[in-house]
Amino acid sequence: MYDDDVRIRPAKPEDAEELADIAWRSKSYWDYPPEMMELFRGQLTIKQDFIERNPTYLIEHEETEKIAGFYALQKKDGRWWIEHLWVVPDEIGTGLGSKLFLHACEITETMGAEELYITSDPNAEEFYVHMGAEKLGERESPKVPERRLPILRIKL
Repeated sequence: MYDDDVRIRPAKPEDAEELADIAWRSKSYWDYPPEMMELFRGQLTIKQDFIERNPTYLIEHEETEKIAGFYALQKKDGRWWIEHLWVVPDEIGTGLGSKLFLHACEITETMGAEELYITSDPNAEEFYVHMGAEKLGERESPKVPERRLPILRIKL
């Protein structure tokens, strides 16, 4: 677990390429086959204008300023959604994901929301449930038709 040696700060547009790399490496953590990873490429590509339009925060080590993960929020149909939450593979299980998720909840609450919604990778569903989210159902993956994505919500 990390305490005072990490900080969460707003991402800058110039962080986009590094955040996309983190998303790609984090998704790869679950050993998806290369052809499936290619289907995810668009979703995992973080662009500067995305960061400018959506609240995006990263977690970095204070001493080295090495980015270890990030999340992004997006408002769709009047609801706030976690659009991304990724931690570099070497640091999965260290508590950084929990720190990012709790920060996302706090930020969303300060924007007046009472709930935060998540479309989760099936491999991350357990994490969100552990953090207090409830599963509302599933939807079909837009890229992989036989793949079901959990839809979750946490009340703030």
